Amino acid sequence: MLGANGAQGIKYSRYCKAFSQTTRLIDGVFDAELAEEINHYVDRFNIDMVLAGDAPSTRSVIAIKDLIHVPCFPTPELAQFDLLNDKWQFGCLCRSLGIEYPSSRIFSNLEELDRAIINSDLSFPQIAKPLSMDGGIGCIVLQPETARKQLAKIFYHPILVQEFIKGEDIGASVFCERGEIKAFIAHRYRRDTYTTFFDDAIYNDINKLMRHLKVDGVFNFDMRLAPDGRIFYLECNPRFFFKIAMSMIAGINFVSLGLPGRGSNGLPKTCGSITVRFPKAILISMHTPWKIGVNSWEALKFVLADPIPYFREEFGFEGEGGRAYR
Repeated sequence: MLGANGAQGIKYSRYCKAFSQTTRLIDGVFDAELAEEINHYVDRFNIDMVLAGDAPSTRSVIAIKDLIHVPCFPTPELAQFDLLNDKWQFGCLCRSLGIEYPSSRIFSNLEELDRAIINSDLSFPQIAKPLSMDGGIGCIVLQPETARKQLAKIFYHPILVQEFIKGEDIGASVFCERGEIKAFIAHRYRRDTYTTFFDDAIYNDINKLMRHLKVDGVFNFDMRLAPDGRIFYLECNPRFFFKIAMSMIAGINFVSLGLPGRGSNGLPKTCGSITVRFPKAILISMHTPWKIGVNSWEALKFVLADPIPYFREEFGFEGEGGRAYR
């Protein structure tokens, strides 16, 4: 594992052979010296493939992949990554393809947004978001009585201001080759319980997006299921995602699909209705152990096989970027 100071928590994993702190700033830009450093460890450890773990490192690897001596995990092209990783551009793409996306406006700075609030140009509630941060960082719900005070919490620009959709948070993930979906899973996560399902409408929407762009790699979509049944797409993460271990336990190993010789052939691999309870949910269900299910016991085995990262996260030692189970 090669990473910045904030990634050092991974060295506590029993599956991490070695952690090396990079001398470079991994910030998503082209950096030939970062490529040289990666190649140094590729040669030293006889590495077969380079995989990036978060958004900045994924963009960095895409930018320098032609300089790296071994294959990189499949990713979109740089322009595709930037389009999908930007909530405003992603929303414009959705609307152009007839896919539901909340009504949105973009403000260049706080002063513009403040004037819109003063002039009653917004119908509340709204949610303010950065264009490309993830993990919910920077998301602020704006209510009419307190909107101007809440502006003090916004530390980024430009600012995406979006209609707040009441409903349930859901998501879906895919692995694609040249826009063809090779694996698909739709999911929800609540109270330490991960549940998968299949939905034709979600599959068809994402299939339309992926075919339009002809992309490679892993993609995760955050959505909101409204009370009337409509599904609003909120963002796309064109990279590995927090729930990837949960997807593996439910039956789809997205990482393995991108490894040499392990691609998916034939019909896309999909996942039906699966429930995976993690430790806190298992404890709550211990009075009815026969209802817990084999996948939940597999999740417990997964956590206990490498417990230190899990408990570091649970006790707050890892920031958003270090989370592996959420």
